[in-house]
Amino acid sequence: METPEGFKRCSDCGEEKNISEFGRNKRMADGLARYCKACFRRRHTQSYRKRMEEQGKTVRERAEVPDGQKFCPRCGEIRPRAEFGSNRSAKDGLTAYCKPCHTVVTRENKIKKYGSERNYLLTYRYGITEDDFERMLARQGGLCAVCKVVPGTFVDHSHETGQVRGILCFNCNNGLGHFGDSLVLLESAALYLDGEILWPEFVILPEQRAAGATTRMRSYHLARRYQLRHEDVERMISAQHGLCVVCWGRPPEHVDHCHRTGDVRYALCLPCNTGIGQFRDDPGVVWRALSYVEASLGEFDEVEVSEEELRELIRAEEELRADFYSRASRVG
Repeated sequence: METPEGFKRCSDCGEEKNISEFGRNKRMADGLARYCKACFRRRHTQSYRKRMEEQGKTVRERAEVPDGQKFCPRCGEIRPRAEFGSNRSAKDGLTAYCKPCHTVVTRENKIKKYGSERNYLLTYRYGITEDDFERMLARQGGLCAVCKVVPGTFVDHSHETGQVRGILCFNCNNGLGHFGDSLVLLESAALYLDGEILWPEFVILPEQRAAGATTRMRSYHLARRYQLRHEDVERMISAQHGLCVVCWGRPPEHVDHCHRTGDVRYALCLPCNTGIGQFRDDPGVVWRALSYVEASLGEFDEVEVSEEELRELIRAEEELRADFYSRASRVG
């Protein structure tokens, strides 16, 4: 019996089907596959299972997944799509595994590729390995590179260049962070702890604070901890022109005192007060922190600058200076 035009007989199932039910095969005379798509899929699955069995592997059965859900091949459960993470590269926009399994698989892959999760984090964040970390710490005698008293546990790096500088303890690492690795602020903090205040001639005064009612708790705290009244603190802040005496850039929020003698010193902003606390109120540690950051900067190579670039740099500096003095007030 002659096959109608636009149809073809499948050599496997023997049925006459529309040519759209056949795949492409350039080696065949008609350019179509010998088997229909359904038979080809079945034969391919059987061949794949046979090869896997010969290799001692098992092939899971295809699961029927309802709409709005997805099958996780690791735990073998069908879960709501909301329990899968996002993956823009996947056809369905979801991760292959559910969130708990994805976490476990990711951790296993990190250990498999990098040896440990810590080694992965060190490589990813700082470009060093655990061996590099141990060698750096050994060169420091096992101690923090700044205070040289507490064991070093944290990798310190420049947030501007990404350069790894050394291994620090928790306090010194946080202290540098509160001062933003600024040499000027570290020097000012060290002098402050040595009893020397760098009073500026010009400052940008903060906005006038609204005089709110003092809570009983604050009055109790000031009196019990510092033997001060709220009015005493306000006079102190006023004498500081409403600014922190270390950075001269932020309003003071905390009364600072010496933890050894209990003497009240001045009112500081949160970052400066916390940074000084992290450095244990020790000017020697702050001076060492200053030297530590300064040493990481190294020698600056002389760079040739054209006259045009030099004029542009001078112009930009003059603009910054003019902007500062236009907003600043003489206080010295």
